[in-house]
Amino acid sequence: MMKFGIVSSGGYKIKEVDRFTRKFNKLDTNNLKQRSISKLQRAKFSLTENQGYDPQEVDDYIDSILDHSMIKSESKLGNATLSSLGSRLNSIPDPTMITSTRLRELKPPVVEEVGYSIEEVDKFLSLVADTLQIFEDSPVEEIQKLKADQYNPQGKAPKLLTRDQVRWALFTVNESSGYDILAIDGAVKRLSDAIEFHWGKSD
Repeated sequence: MMKFGIVSSGGYKIKEVDRFTRKFNKLDTNNLKQRSISKLQRAKFSLTENQGYDPQEVDDYIDSILDHSMIKSESKLGNATLSSLGSRLNSIPDPTMITSTRLRELKPPVVEEVGYSIEEVDKFLSLVADTLQIFEDSPVEEIQKLKADQYNPQGKAPKLLTRDQVRWALFTVNESSGYDILAIDGAVKRLSDAIEFHWGKSD
């Protein structure tokens, strides 16, 4: 069984991670099917205030399996992933270059197999684009006021998505069709980096 570093608090629950990795240790990671890849991409573990596995090590381990599977998939199929939304965003070297306009123009690839809910992803991408546009169009002073107003329940300022809200977004998985899961997950990572840049820039 894969062993991860232990942290005193703020780690992933050990039993959850062990149970998850035991299942995947029984599979051939060199030939994962789309359904197994989808489960890996949607893997989420509870955080504990007690001892737990180092989240970075666990995430890196899962990402390494996914990266390997994506390369295998591309070499076998030679298809959508290279021209997908995620790949197009990944081709942008700097998250500061991901703009609201560019995001609104990108169209995720649709697959006739296991995929994310088109309606949910479209709404999510629109919300991310709205947040990016606010950062792009507003002076630093106004952004500071907007950020301060985010935690005011009576505030009327538009809500700004945070990096974690973007990075850990969850979508319904449809069994027969939807947006390409690999493409969307790749895009989510890049978009969370872009959001983090704008939040830090206005500090």
